[in-house]
Amino acid sequence: MKILITNAVSLNTGDAAILRGAVSVLRNTFGNDMNVAVYDAQAEAAKRHYPDFAYRPALYEQIRKTAKGNWRGKLATVFVLFLSLIWQKPLGRRLAHQLPPRLRDSLDEYARADLVVATGGTYLVPAYRLFPKIFDFMVTLLLGRPLVLFTQSLGPFPPGRDRVLLRWVLRRARLILVRDEASRRHLDELGVAGERVIQAADAAFAMARLDAPPRRFPPAGRPLRVAISVRDWPHFRREPPAIGMQRYVAAVAKLTRVLVEDHGVQITFLSTCQGVSEYWTDDSRVANRIASLLPGTVRSRVTLDREFHRPEQLISLFAEHDMVVATRMHAGILALCAGVPVLPIAYEFKTVELFQSLGFGEITQDIEAVTPESLEQAFRQLLTAGPTLVSQIRSRVGELQDSALGAGPAIRNALAVT
Repeated sequence: MKILITNAVSLNTGDAAILRGAVSVLRNTFGNDMNVAVYDAQAEAAKRHYPDFAYRPALYEQIRKTAKGNWRGKLATVFVLFLSLIWQKPLGRRLAHQLPPRLRDSLDEYARADLVVATGGTYLVPAYRLFPKIFDFMVTLLLGRPLVLFTQSLGPFPPGRDRVLLRWVLRRARLILVRDEASRRHLDELGVAGERVIQAADAAFAMARLDAPPRRFPPAGRPLRVAISVRDWPHFRREPPAIGMQRYVAAVAKLTRVLVEDHGVQITFLSTCQGVSEYWTDDSRVANRIASLLPGTVRSRVTLDREFHRPEQLISLFAEHDMVVATRMHAGILALCAGVPVLPIAYEFKTVELFQSLGFGEITQDIEAVTPESLEQAFRQLLTAGPTLVSQIRSRVGELQDSALGAGPAIRNALAVT
C-alpha cells in the first residue's frame, strides 16, 4: 500500500511526534509492508534529522522555488491544478514533460498513491497561510486520490477565498479527524459535517509509555525537578505582540524565581522547537531572555537545554522531571506520555480543549492574560493536586492512546466507502 503524508513540519519536534504517531497508527492498521513518503516544506533538513523517513519537498514549495516571481508562481499553480485534472489523459501525459523532473515525479507519486494523508496538527487556522495546504488538497482530489486529514485542530474560517476553497476540498475528503469539539463546530459552520468528521486524540499520544513504573509525587529525598517549555508568540490579539511577550516573559521569569527561592526547585528550560538552525524559530532564545532576568543565585539552579531532541528523546527527558510547565502543547503531550503532570499555558484553543478534557482546566493559563500571580497560584494548585493527578494520568493517557490508535480503523472504513 502506497501512502503519502503531506504538510509535514518535521523540524518542529511536536509535529514530528504527530508524524511518528500517525505512522504508528497507519502501520498498526495497514501492516508493516506499507510504503510511506513524507512531503515536507524543508525536506532536506528533515531528512538529516529523521533519516528513517523517505522525504520529498512539498508540492507548493517545489513550485515556489522553480517559478520565480509572484505571477509566475500563480500561473504555475493553475497549470499544475489543470494538469492534475487531466493527468491520466494523453494531453496530460504530454504536458507533464513541461514540468521540472522532480515536480513531475511528485505528481506521478500522488497519482499512484492509495491514500494521501494530510498530517495532523494545527495549520488550518487564521494565524497561518492556508493556500499552500489547500493547494495540496486540491491536487490530491483532482488526481482522484482519497484524502484523509489526520487528527488536528482547525478553524475558525473567516470569509474570503480560502474559506470557499476549504469548503470545496473538505466536503470531498474521505475523512476528517479532529482533536476537539471546537474544531467540529468550526467545520459545522463551514458546512462540513456528518459521519466523515470523527473526533480522536492527538496522534502523538500513540507514543505514550504506559509500561513505565509508577511515579512518586512529590519525590522523596530530593528537590522537585521542573521543566519549562516557552515560545515566541507573534499573534497576540489584545495588545501589541512586543507588549504581550514582555508580560509573558516576566510571568515565567517570576515563576522560575519563586520555584527556586521558595521551593528549592531545579529548573530546566526544554522545548520542542530548538537546536535546528533551518527552522524559523528557536524556543531556547526566549528561554535565554528569561534567564537573563534572573538573579545569579537563581540562575545557578537553572539549566538551558538548547539542543535538538527527537520526540522519543523528549519523552525520556521529561520523564526525568516531576512537573512540566508547557507553553508548547506538544511539550505538554510528550510530558503526559511520560506520566508527568503539566501546567499548561495556552496560546490557541487546542491547548484549552485538551487540558480541560484531562481535568487541568482550572490551572490552564491563557497567554493573553497570564501574570506572575496567576502562574504562581496555578503552580500551587498543581503541587497540591499532584499526587492525585499522577495516579490518574496513566489511565487517562491510556484512554487517549486508544483513541489515537482508533483513527486507523476509521481511516480503513473510510477507504472502503466509494
